[in-house]
Amino acid sequence: MKHISKRVSIPIIASGGAGKVEHFTEVFEKTDVEAALAAGIFLREEVPIEAVKKHMRDEGTETR
Repeated sequence: MKHISKRVSIPIIASGGAGKVEHFTEVFEKTDVEAALAAGIFLREEVPIEAVKKHMRDEGTETR
């Protein structure tokens, strides 16, 4: 999964499949995506957005 961006000339964005805060840092550790997004887990209120942002900050991953 680390070589995806070398095969295409557009930014790669991971979408879907997250179910816990650790998935957000894991996607950057295991792939070379430039961004990740999620909506369903927030809409279903499975994970609070602030919990993900805190986890990402604690792990040293930039968020917006």
